[in-house]
Amino acid sequence: MDKVKERLLQFAKSQKLVMMDFYKKITIASSNFSGKGGESALSTDKIIHILTIYPELSADWLLLEKGEMLRKKNGKSVNVIESPQTNISNGDLTIQAPVELVALLTSQQETIKMQASIISQLTK
Repeated sequence: MDKVKERLLQFAKSQKLVMMDFYKKITIASSNFSGKGGESALSTDKIIHILTIYPELSADWLLLEKGEMLRKKNGKSVNVIESPQTNISNGDLTIQAPVELVALLTSQQETIKMQASIISQLTK
């Protein structure tokens, strides 16, 4: 099985999550964690989505198996400022932003596109 998927299952079990609820929440079918599906790697979008849903889950641990499973600093959740960074680009400009922010912006962009499509259909 893919190592990231193994660690995701380990995280879910450590948090005592109901597995079917976990799969639904991360929007990945349970079949992706067994057989041939378990061997394939998760897309970057899926990993960002999971880290956004579970901000306490350490990206370093999930991706690299480094450090602790849960992100903590002085007993508190880590600040977004200290969270893993990624590059985001619109073609003209590239910036480095927290993974959670990129996931939020991507989600909002998808929502805007969907709403624009609905508005277009309603005005026809």
